[in-house]
Formats: sequence, structure tokens, C-alpha cells
Amino acid sequence: MDKLTIRTDKRAIPIIKFSFTGKLLIFALATLQLAGCVKDDLYNTPHPDKGAVRITTDWSAASSDAVLPQSYILRIGTEEQTVTGTSNAFNALFEPGRQDLLVCHGADGITLSGHTATVNTLADGTLEPMPGYLFSGTKSLEIVKDDTLRVTVNMEQRIRRLTLVLKLTPGDEDRISTTSATLTGIASAIALRDGTITATVGKTVAPIFSIGTYSSDIRSAEAPALVATLRLLGVMPAEHQTLTLAITLTDGYVHTVTTDLSEVLRNFNTGAGMEPLVLDATLELPTAGDFHGTISGWEQCNDLIIDAH
Repeated sequence: MDKLTIRTDKRAIPIIKFSFTGKLLIFALATLQLAGCVKDDLYNTPHPDKGAVRITTDWSAASSDAVLPQSYILRIGTEEQTVTGTSNAFNALFEPGRQDLLVCHGADGITLSGHTATVNTLADGTLEPMPGYLFSGTKSLEIVKDDTLRVTVNMEQRIRRLTLVLKLTPGDEDRISTTSATLTGIASAIALRDGTITATVGKTVAPIFSIGTYSSDIRSAEAPALVATLRLLGVMPAEHQTLTLAITLTDGYVHTVTTDLSEVLRNFNTGAGMEPLVLDATLELPTAGDFHGTISGWEQCNDLIIDAH
């Protein structure tokens, strides 16, 4: 009886072991199947079918005189938002594929319409002579679903400052009562995407000259000059940039002189950088018995120290 019991126990041992091993295999298979199901439902973002975009703007190309905007617009397709700072997440999600990003902003004296910026025209038909500084930038985006695309947009300056300095013979500043001037062949509109001129004909801007002084490393003493400052989108390359200056002298005589700036402004739109451009020339007023004055010797001279009164 005892032997039979012992033999039965010995035979039960492998049966029990087999049963335990089978249960382990079944549990493992079930776990793997469950894990496979969970993996299929895991995503990188809360938007598995669409992509997000984060934009960083780089303003390092701004000229030393430029004023950066306090806010600007991010536009992707038909979606846009106004932001501040240099890094922002776009507040809309997009289907996978290509999208175009435009970054721009409003500026005083400039009207934005679609992808075009136009300098405002004043009541007298001339362009706003001192519009605000304007920047824009673009980027092609390749949207990926279930991911965030991070891009950096280089902001390009579209407005450049131009200063005209007409050097006077000492004492001539006292002979000048008033002045008025026009400069022709100026671009009035550009494409925000790449800065190309979209205006078909040039317009006129009216520089406001005032009596001032100038000095330089070569000439340390201050000397008199007529000084005017403009901010321009650019010049029309196929047109002449002609400056016409009417000077009313203290004796009532009105002297008008014209000068061509086309050559010195030829690279205004395409020159390296957008640092301010200073052009100077010599203005000779008519003397007794000579009713002809002249403007001559235009050249770039960015080392002048100018004080406009």
C-alpha cells in the first residue's frame, strides 16, 4: 500500500511540472499579444494624423539703425497668427506635405496686401519719405504627421536708409531761406517673399532738406551742409533717379538745380547688407552776376559725422 502511494506520487511530479510549464507559456503568449496591441496604439504626439510647426526667427541681418517690430505675423497657407519673441509654436496643425511659411509685419507708412508691401502715397502724389523699417522672411515646410517640425527663418530687411549731404561754402547757409526737392525713379512696392520689386513704374519722393553740419576724419571742423534723410524700398533699375532741388535765397531769388543720382544708387537694392547709405556732393550757389548753381561730385561717404538742425 505504501509502495503504491509512493509510485503514484512520483508519477504525479512530471504531470504537475508539465502543467505549470504550459501555464507559463500561455501567459507569455498572452502578454506578447497584449504588448503588440498596446504598441500599435502608441504615438509620438497627440496629433498622430497631422504635423505641428515651431518657428524661430533670426533678425541678425538687421542694420545698425533698424528698429525691430514688437510683434509680427506667421502665415502658413490660409492660417495666420500674430506673435512676439523669437520662438513660437504655430497654433494650427497641418496635413502631411509641403506648406509655405511667410513671416512679415506691419510698418508705419506701408500697406500690406497679400504678399505685397506698398509704400503709402501722400496727398501730393509723392511717396511717404520715412516709412517704418520692414522685414520679411519665407521658408518651405515639409510637414510630417505625428511630429513637430522646427524651422528657423532668416528675416530680411526691406527698407534702407539714404542720407543726402550737399556741402556748402561757409556762409552760403545764411543765404538760404527755404528749399524743396523731389527724387524720381523710386520703387513703391515689393514682394514680401523675396524682396523683388513689383512696381511697374517709378514714383517720386520729396526729400526734406535742412541746414546742418558735417565733419569727418579728414575734416575735423564742422562745415555747413544741406542734409536730407529718406527710407526707401529701392530704386527702379530701368529709370533715372533725378534729384531736383529748388532753393529760395534770402533775396527772394529761386534757384533750381538738378542732378542725376542713378549711378551712385545703382546698387541700392542689391548691395551687400542694408546698412545706411550716405551720399555727399558739393552744392555751389549762384554768385553775383552768375545765375547758375551746380551740384557735383556725388560719392559714397559713410564716415561723415552729420548734425542736421
